[in-house]
Amino acid sequence: MNKAAKKAKEIFFEILPPFIFFFIIFTLMFVSKELILKRYGIATQSSTMAVVAALIVAKVVLITDRIPFLNLYPRKPLIYNVVLKTVVFSIATMILMSIEEMFRLSRTDGGFPAAWEQMTGDFAWSYFFLRQAWVFMFILLYCAGAELTRVIGREKVREIFLGKK
Repeated sequence: MNKAAKKAKEIFFEILPPFIFFFIIFTLMFVSKELILKRYGIATQSSTMAVVAALIVAKVVLITDRIPFLNLYPRKPLIYNVVLKTVVFSIATMILMSIEEMFRLSRTDGGFPAAWEQMTGDFAWSYFFLRQAWVFMFILLYCAGAELTRVIGREKVREIFLGKK
């Protein structure tokens, strides 16, 4: 296997755990939204949005986890790195999800000026911030699990959850 294929395989297996975690979370969130809106006769596209949202968050985790200052506290209690990473991942996710929302609105509303007007006008900011609050909590949960796995080790975590081989 050449270098590029090895690197691609490494990145794939690095992005897979956050993608699976957030795909499950976003699927639950969007199915819940769909069931609530279905009662009022409003249709949504939950499955595609769950994949897109999970890919966005997994990509944010993959990219921002490489920032050197995110591991400032290797010898401190885990809460330091967990909180720092949660805040950074959440801010980056909020920015990317805002950009994604802008693109979605630009396609449906006829360009970026109309999308900007929609976002600054009668956009459902309460729903957006509610969704971001859920995302923040799930990123916190993910970061806590990832940091604990980093300290304990993958094999020990597998043994704890799945038993000995």
